[in-house]
Amino acid sequence: MEPETNKDLETKGTGFGIAALVLGIISIIFLYYIIISIIAGVLAVVFGIIALKKGDRSFGKTGLALGIVSLIITLLLFLLLDVLDVSIFMIPDWYKF
Repeated sequence: MEPETNKDLETKGTGFGIAALVLGIISIIFLYYIIISIIAGVLAVVFGIIALKKGDRSFGKTGLALGIVSLIITLLLFLLLDVLDVSIFMIPDWYKF
């Protein structure tokens, strides 16, 4: 078994970090579709945490942050538009389940 080089140590968690970043971006883009946004946001958070534990700070933090922001926006939109039934806002037809 060969010892790990510096390049191996640097790229150890980048796969999870890139996956978290891509899923975070998808989650933000697809706020139009609640189910896709929630699934992609949760996966971005999970992969971001895994990437941070494996040592990928840049992509892992960004993917984690995008996933959390997307989940918060989705939750707030759901609460404001559907659960609370706020009459000040017009509830778009696309936001219904």
